[in-house]
Amino acid sequence: MKMNKTLLALAVITSAFTMNALAVEQKDVELQFDPSTVEIISVDQLESPRALKSEGGIEAFAAAGAWTKVVYNPSLYTAGQWYLGPLMSAPAGTSPSATVQNITWQWNIWNYNSNLTTYLCESTLSQCVNISGNFGAGANLSTVIPAIPANRSWRYAFYYAGSGTISPTLIGQNGSIAVTYQ
Repeated sequence: MKMNKTLLALAVITSAFTMNALAVEQKDVELQFDPSTVEIISVDQLESPRALKSEGGIEAFAAAGAWTKVVYNPSLYTAGQWYLGPLMSAPAGTSPSATVQNITWQWNIWNYNSNLTTYLCESTLSQCVNISGNFGAGANLSTVIPAIPANRSWRYAFYYAGSGTISPTLIGQNGSIAVTYQ
């Protein structure tokens, strides 16, 4: 009998955690992205954008610290709405007083076409880099004002122009970033 009560308690606790996780995921889904309220940073406006695989690319970025993350981005089914990728969070202990110097990204989506707009945004969605059609590159963010704290999370934001069902579906793939900071 005591074992049954223990198992029941564990089941209730597990259910509570699961429901809480679902509630958190649902909140994240409700997050609205409005580009009119965001500082959009064009890669062309940044100092020294660099391809990942060319000379002077990612290996040319040096800083006091760095972190990387990989996520699986969402698939896009409906045109005319924003899709946000999962957060790519800095590791615990990343200094909040340090600032991002450089960021590199690499992302992919199956069935890509030019109706897709893609941004790489810091977690508050107040500063984004327009990376539409730019699947892997790097940019110097040291001159961006206000400076972006090194402990800030990032996420991809996708928008497919038009309305109705996207056919064929744009199938999300891995997305990654590497952040260097000082």
